[in-house]
Amino acid sequence: MALDKAYFDAVHIDVVKKKYYNANKVNALLEDIRGQAEALEAENSTLKAQLGELIQRRDEIGDTLLTAQAAARDIIGKAKVQAGRILADAQRQREEILSGAADQQEYAVACVERAFDMLKRQQQENINALNGLWQEFLCGLGTESPAEAPEKQPGDEGKPRIGELETTVNNIAKELAEIMGAAE
Repeated sequence: MALDKAYFDAVHIDVVKKKYYNANKVNALLEDIRGQAEALEAENSTLKAQLGELIQRRDEIGDTLLTAQAAARDIIGKAKVQAGRILADAQRQREEILSGAADQQEYAVACVERAFDMLKRQQQENINALNGLWQEFLCGLGTESPAEAPEKQPGDEGKPRIGELETTVNNIAKELAEIMGAAE
């Protein structure tokens, strides 16, 4: 039985001759109270020891938590520094790539412009050559009538005829128009 209010309310000692208490009952009650007090004292000691262990564990957990928090802050700090370095390297590489791409683009544009200028020159030379042939041909038409046109001479095989000249001029004009159209 525990020493609580109900225990003490239940204590009832008979009074003998309305003056004295029964000594045996009082001694038994005191013996019971002493036994329960000793049990409470032992339980109290056990609880104090457990409390001490819990306080020690709490302190250890607190220390561990503080250490973990410090380690986490350290790791986060290092990660931020490393992320900054990685970001800076990536930015530098991006700029190098963009710079290289711009240089390559400028080189490609210069090559295309040179090729276009060369094609333009060649086409202009072809047009000038054809124009000269055309002018010769037209000058030759004005002096002769179709009936007076000379027959093909043995050296005329390499000279173009009117139809061939017209086709060649038309083809060159188309090519030049395509090139000029693509340049714009």
